[in-house]
Amino acid sequence: MNLVTLNFLNSQQEDIEQEGIDPKVKLMDKPFNPSLINIDTKTPSLDTLIKRMAQPEPEIEMNTENYFQRHADLWDDEKQSRLIESILIRFPLPAFYFDGTKKMKWLVVDGLQRLSSIRNFVIKKTLKLVNLEFLTHLNGAGYDNLDRDLQRIIEETQVVTYIINPGTPDDVKFNIFKRINTGGLVLEAQEIRHALNQGEPAKFIAELAKVPEFITATEGKIKPDRMLDRDFANRFLAFYHFGYKNFTPDLDTFMTRAMTNVKKMTEAEKKKIKLDYTNSMKLNYEVFGNNAFRKMETGQERRKPLNKALFDVFSVVFAGLNNEERKQIKVKKKQVNYGLINLLENDNVFLASVTSSTSDKARVNYRFSKIEELVNNLLKK
Repeated sequence: MNLVTLNFLNSQQEDIEQEGIDPKVKLMDKPFNPSLINIDTKTPSLDTLIKRMAQPEPEIEMNTENYFQRHADLWDDEKQSRLIESILIRFPLPAFYFDGTKKMKWLVVDGLQRLSSIRNFVIKKTLKLVNLEFLTHLNGAGYDNLDRDLQRIIEETQVVTYIINPGTPDDVKFNIFKRINTGGLVLEAQEIRHALNQGEPAKFIAELAKVPEFITATEGKIKPDRMLDRDFANRFLAFYHFGYKNFTPDLDTFMTRAMTNVKKMTEAEKKKIKLDYTNSMKLNYEVFGNNAFRKMETGQERRKPLNKALFDVFSVVFAGLNNEERKQIKVKKKQVNYGLINLLENDNVFLASVTSSTSDKARVNYRFSKIEELVNNLLKK
């Protein structure tokens, strides 16, 4: 990843607090059964992949921005050329990983830039070799300029492919995706969830991320470029749909299951979720203003970054209120602000629950229970 890309990604997240990790915390209560991992290992010639890419209706899905918002052709000509040179001098290539859920349309999990380079040189013929290290006499050559013996080296090069078979459970597949994607632009967790849950789940999460009240409450600070806005929406859906008392680590699996469950929801259920979410976002902004989902302190001079743990709890707790209760909380917004500041300043357990290891089950339960207690006490007065 180059410096420009790194600075760009950092700028997307500069107003979002990074969650600290406690290495002592157990991340997954019920790890998936390893026997459910169903991956085929094959060693085809590169020509097999080339033929799949060259079909009028390509049999390898290269347009992965629809799934991951990750683009092909990110490598410059020199980096692409060096890959072709590596093949020609018989250097082994790293393995390719595909999701084979659709047998006639493999989805690239890892290896997109390498495949793009091969496609540009062999199929599209748009790549001319430049700045080669060893085969300098081939600088300026395209595929058609190569002698047949060199073309044959490319075609007959054996590669290792791992194909995730249909029927592999989504939570298992999610963990496979998360562990093996190693490209220049590593997939974000939400991009993987989006890829695994095409159709109504992906559409519904996208709708929640575009709710104007959500954008207002977060002041448009959560950028959509790597689906971070959908990550926030997915967090809300998971805790709202399952309830925080039913949370079981790890958080990624919890969120993946919530997104998968959208397939089972009726239109009326989705409509209610979206309405409750919208009302929650509106109330959060009315109560906290530009401090919504941020840590606050007495007499603070500078706003804190957006905090995912506070987003989880306040988005869900406020979503559970009825119209009359929302009116009461709006009237008592000063008490809500004071109550939150008091918890942050005087309850070290609460502060820890929204600062580090925020997906630890005990910390999830503690922060939700304390905010529920705060809200319920104000509603009783």
